[in-house]
Amino acid sequence: MCLKKESPLSTAMVITLPPQINATGLLPFLSSLTEQRAIGDVTIDFTYLRRVSPVALAALACAVDRWQKNRRRVFFDGLDQCVITGYLQRMDILQVCGVELPEEFKRHVAEGRFVPIRRVDAPVDAMGTAMAQCVAPGGDDYGHPLSALYDFVWYVLTETANNVRQHSRGTGFATAQVTQNEGFVRLAVADNGRGIRQSFLDAGLPWAAALDDVGSIRKALEPLVSSKGTPTNEGVGLTLSAGLARLAKAWLLIVTGRGLVRLQPDGVQEYDCLPNGGFYPGTLVGLTFKQVDIGDFAELLTAAKVGAGLLQRPGLRGKFIQ
Repeated sequence: MCLKKESPLSTAMVITLPPQINATGLLPFLSSLTEQRAIGDVTIDFTYLRRVSPVALAALACAVDRWQKNRRRVFFDGLDQCVITGYLQRMDILQVCGVELPEEFKRHVAEGRFVPIRRVDAPVDAMGTAMAQCVAPGGDDYGHPLSALYDFVWYVLTETANNVRQHSRGTGFATAQVTQNEGFVRLAVADNGRGIRQSFLDAGLPWAAALDDVGSIRKALEPLVSSKGTPTNEGVGLTLSAGLARLAKAWLLIVTGRGLVRLQPDGVQEYDCLPNGGFYPGTLVGLTFKQVDIGDFAELLTAAKVGAGLLQRPGLRGKFIQ
């Protein structure tokens, strides 16, 4: 259980959150969650926090869940001085972490604005539906102006959440946010499981031992590569999600272990490692795009399949993989 009180002086690990955990501040934050000691209390100081992205909240939920399962006490300090404590409560990050704090505000409808953080659990399709309806209210109706956004969000969230359920052997969390003035949609799914490379190793895939964490991400982005084996309908979810991100001119971040891959809106793909020797247990996926860049979803998905070599160009006979 997380406790909202001052932690003892014997705390083994202290994480002071910076004012902003988004953009360039995200990767150092992920590195700060690296377990510096296998035992001992953890204190998270929220005093200076001013802005935080959904993907950072998902990563934080995973870290707290992992520490608690390892019987490490977690203390949340500085919430009385943090200027966005109300936002953290609205996003349910404190509740998910077990912090009991009175809400000194009235909750408003979240639809069209944000999806409070939630645990990834079965049935994943129902979770994806609920989150897509929140991001794109009314989009489940055919012909609705938000139907393409609804389908896009549902597809990406369910595919990444299914990876958590089927491959991670850990606990996952998902959340989303819509910035109405800027028109950005931010999706985040993270887990605290075994990571992509380890899932390949555990599956006994002969080429896995030669991969590092960056290489494992690159391999996972290839079509028809799965730690579950090689049936024709497996190993395409992450591939097509990345393809959709590229077509939507999105920012895509995938982190596992020490490695990360970033896709920029201009299509440039960057490979790197977490700074400061950071290590992220599990896998994290963050996606940011402009709503106006989501056109006809069926056309986007078809183009993503063509780009991945899973479908021949229209007018040619070829295989089609769901």
